Amino acid sequence: MQRFPLRQEADVSNEVGQIYRDFQLGLGFPELPNFVRVQGASPRMLAGTWGLIKNILLDGSLPRSTKELIFVAIAVDRECHYCRDAHTACCRILGVEDSTIRAVMEGLSEELPERIRDILRFAVKCAAGPHQLRDEDYDSLRQQGLDTEQILEVIAAASMAVYATIIADATLIDTDAMFAST
Repeated sequence: MQRFPLRQEADVSNEVGQIYRDFQLGLGFPELPNFVRVQGASPRMLAGTWGLIKNILLDGSLPRSTKELIFVAIAVDRECHYCRDAHTACCRILGVEDSTIRAVMEGLSEELPERIRDILRFAVKCAAGPHQLRDEDYDSLRQQGLDTEQILEVIAAASMAVYATIIADATLIDTDAMFAST
């Protein structure tokens, strides 16, 4: 059972309503996800979350599909069903093959391309304990052709994924029907 009500657009301020519309349009969802609606009671939290999503998930030099896979890998590792379902749906919307998604869900298996596997392993390790990262972890990303900006994007995406899993799990939001159907 959800701990907080889902705020509908008719029940929020103009400022929150604008973020709702920007979020839905920016991510290309047919409707507003519960993850956003639950934050509607806190305009500052919602604005901060939207800022992170715009600047980390939607923009940057790494493809959004790679960042969505980071979210899936971390959601699986942290056992956040909402984030797993939501970001798996995003991967499918972006054209990520089911075999790739399955390989991520099954523990970053060898079926993944080496570049993606190294990025996801780094991101999961970063999310679980950034103090455990070693020079060889960074070197593996550089060997895959990532530059400093891209490595920082991986770190930012991992951080954002942890942030999202905490919100989803602490609020007990239900998976949206639109995510279950993709």
